[in-house]
Amino acid sequence: MTTKKKQDRRIGRTRKLLQDALIQLLKEKPLSKIQIKQIADRANVSRPSFYQHFETKERLLFSLIDDLFERIHENVFETVEADKSVDVHTLLTRFYQQWKLHGEEIQWVMQVENKDLLIASLRVNVQSFKQRFDQHFPPLDIAQEYEDYLLDFSTGGLYMLLKRWIERGFKEPSETMATLSIMLLNNGFSRMQAESLGDDLLFSERDPR
Repeated sequence: MTTKKKQDRRIGRTRKLLQDALIQLLKEKPLSKIQIKQIADRANVSRPSFYQHFETKERLLFSLIDDLFERIHENVFETVEADKSVDVHTLLTRFYQQWKLHGEEIQWVMQVENKDLLIASLRVNVQSFKQRFDQHFPPLDIAQEYEDYLLDFSTGGLYMLLKRWIERGFKEPSETMATLSIMLLNNGFSRMQAESLGDDLLFSERDPR
């Protein structure tokens, strides 16, 4: 194994230790009451080592979102590469399946007091997802100057959908959450008045499989 690979593995291991330590501490008290020394001690690493990886405890917390998005990209988009017939609904369903799989981590991240920092961190990852998504599916026909509005809307919407879904104990299946996301983005609530969100709910514009 090369020196660089050993170093990368060591960095990844320390990063994971710090993330796990923070999650454990969040089960005991809010982020505002947690000190960086406590995180380092719980992870059994030095305080300087903490700062080699993260500037703040908030950045450590949001690294969970970054890592989760990276894993989702690898798990979901590699399927798209292998099967070009995968439609939007199937793709989003797999995303929600991944969110549910890592629900406990997301739950603790969303309890951070500074929601602006959380949304900003989430926005970066949503933007990355949109760029990857647009490579496989035609992007919405929207003027360039309004793309930031769309990105802000998508980020805020994803945050609130996930927050509500987690609070409801993932009551709705991933397929239903994917359907809901598409209906909200495409048509708002106008076509949902007489609909019931169940396992068999389908949106009329779904691409044929």
